[in-house]
Amino acid sequence: MNCWKTVNFHKKYGTQRLFILSSMTTIGCFLFLYVPITTYFANNKLSDDYFLLFMTSILLIYPLHKLLHLLPMIHLGDKIKKTWNVQFLPVLHIQVKEPIGKIQFQFALIFPFVIISGLLLVSCFLFTSYVHYFLMIFAYHTGICVPDFIRIKNLWKSPRSCYVEENEDGFEILINNVSELS
Repeated sequence: MNCWKTVNFHKKYGTQRLFILSSMTTIGCFLFLYVPITTYFANNKLSDDYFLLFMTSILLIYPLHKLLHLLPMIHLGDKIKKTWNVQFLPVLHIQVKEPIGKIQFQFALIFPFVIISGLLLVSCFLFTSYVHYFLMIFAYHTGICVPDFIRIKNLWKSPRSCYVEENEDGFEILINNVSELS
């Protein structure tokens, strides 16, 4: 396989820049959604019950996000390096050791956003008294997904039948032969 493109994620974006982008996305997402959704539910009184459950959800959203990244790739077995890192909360670090298809990699990147965001938005309509909690968690999770969105953007214009392999600094986009470039 030939390397079509190497994306050094840490060098290109950096931890501080990603943190700032994620934070701005979180704030922007909440501000953009809060007004229209609370206007839609104007007749409902917001409740601050279950604040402890809300804080627990905020803490557990990142480990759940990482676990949902793993689900679409769990069948790959040894191609995926899984490392649990326990500091304050257990965090799963996933790295693709051997090349996998672009579509499968993109699906694994977008899967947590689709599942968690879908559940949170449905919950806004089911539990209208707690819409502010669900919107805060939704905005926070969208901020967590920013690095995934950037990875998807980097893969967007790559050849359809390419493969992706991760390394410590980012990932490589691989192709079988040079004729796939056109």
